Amino acid sequence: MNRVTSLLLCTLTLPFGSVSASQDCARWGDFTTLANTKMTTLNTPSQNRLSVSGQLVFRPLKQSDKYYWLGLQLSSAKLKLDNTDIQARYYSVPFAMKIAAQSGDILAYHFAAKLKPEDEQKLIAIYQQFHIEHLKKYDLQSPKIIEESDNLGRYKIQYQRLADNSIQKHKLQYTMTTQGTQLFAFKKPEIKQDSFIFTTSTCWVEKLNGYNNTRVESDKGDIRIDVVQSIKFATKALPISADIPLMTLPMDPLKWPLLSESSVYPKPLPVPLGSAEIFTNLLRNKDLRALSSAELLQLLYDNQIYLSSLHALIKQQAFEDKQLSRLLLMIGKSDSVYAQQLLGALYLDTELDKNQRFRSLMALKYAKQPLSPTLIEQLYNHIDSDELTNTDTKLARTALMVMGIIAKNQAGSEFANQLTESLADRLVTTRDIHKQASLLNALGNSADSTHQEGISKFLDNGNATLRATAAQALGKMPNAISLGYIEKSLKVETDNKAKQALLSAMGNNPLSESQVDEVLKFAQRKQGNEVRVAAINAVAKQGSSHKDVVEKLKPLLKQERDQLVLRALMQAIHGN
Repeated sequence: MNRVTSLLLCTLTLPFGSVSASQDCARWGDFTTLANTKMTTLNTPSQNRLSVSGQLVFRPLKQSDKYYWLGLQLSSAKLKLDNTDIQARYYSVPFAMKIAAQSGDILAYHFAAKLKPEDEQKLIAIYQQFHIEHLKKYDLQSPKIIEESDNLGRYKIQYQRLADNSIQKHKLQYTMTTQGTQLFAFKKPEIKQDSFIFTTSTCWVEKLNGYNNTRVESDKGDIRIDVVQSIKFATKALPISADIPLMTLPMDPLKWPLLSESSVYPKPLPVPLGSAEIFTNLLRNKDLRALSSAELLQLLYDNQIYLSSLHALIKQQAFEDKQLSRLLLMIGKSDSVYAQQLLGALYLDTELDKNQRFRSLMALKYAKQPLSPTLIEQLYNHIDSDELTNTDTKLARTALMVMGIIAKNQAGSEFANQLTESLADRLVTTRDIHKQASLLNALGNSADSTHQEGISKFLDNGNATLRATAAQALGKMPNAISLGYIEKSLKVETDNKAKQALLSAMGNNPLSESQVDEVLKFAQRKQGNEVRVAAINAVAKQGSSHKDVVEKLKPLLKQERDQLVLRALMQAIHGN
């Protein structure tokens, strides 16, 4: 029920489209929408009033012969629900639309933050309903009826150019509805009234004013939602404010740094206990395994300022082992600056038990917020030290691989880009084979294809282990370029371990029919059994796109005697 209300409001928060991808056409203006919602559930009525306002900013972005990008941002967004201010920072996240150059159709959306799906839909609605790129191919001097879609379903809509050269839009009727769940089945939305008039320039929509009244009702009639919404927009002649993020982002949206989760979805202020002693006593006297994950995370969040006090207690073995294991895990998932500092300090404490240092690294890998420059420097100082014990050397290799995972957690952010760059720099400069392997693993864990060329150079290395590790790393960033590196190396590789890694990496990519056949050659009996298993598994992954994969594998069953290969074939053909 809440989902339907959300979808309806998203759909009616009408946006704007560009009529030109000229780079001189950046515009901004005042945007306001008011929505009154009345809901009746089992004959019980309720209603609310939502307003959204801000400076709607438009900027043409990257262009090519086949498509172009348009950027949009609702800057300084303000929301009120029943006259009460509410926080919704996601409304101000810059986003972009990829438009087909010929048809004007929307090909894709890109956001400058990792948003919840429902929040993506709200931003999409700010563009989608007044997307007019596709209208350029029509003569609107006479009424033109076409079909479009939104979150509620598919509908017919009429456009017509008026005498003053403005364009009038009427949504006529829904032809089909989008069903959200089996729990609630809804009738086609009923459009009671829909009329919007907008004026355009060669650049963009200059002015928009309109009104919509739509009803959504369940099949059973026990739920009814009526939304009445008005929208106003007018561009401003003043220069666009210099502090609006959209105006300083790269022209290619795929190169935008991502906003941190905390900046888009800030948590409420923590409510700590009276002192560190109270906090630590509480942890020591509670059965942490009896607390739910949510309860323990909230406790750690509220008392994050006291987390450093746990260092000495952990060193003194004040916690039972299983209690400590869960505590460290949840500290990592709480992901505050204080949590990261504690976990980093535990790893760097050479007097601490190696298992707890390892656990600290395993907890740190959950970081979705940037590590502080100081912590990064401390980690690298330890990793790069020439005076490491055997234990420290193993932990340092693990730390590198964890840094790759952290970069993947924050992929696209400036922090992640800087972190993978630092890993790649070390890969170039170090001559230690074990460290090279760890750095290759780290870059593979990051899945940052920016560094695939540097990784690919190790496919020609004289050390078979490094060749295998490089193949594994490229397999974690599947794309046409990395596949080319892998395929080329597979043709000349002689080491079985490296062959296995190359075949597994190939399997992570979508393969053509001829590529599938090439991989199948490695499943023949003249190859080593472990290589054959890798080939079989790689081919099995292509089953969704190549329906004849099973038939190609079946002949291998007839004379197979090796249990390892037989098991792989049975799983590939018959599944689990």
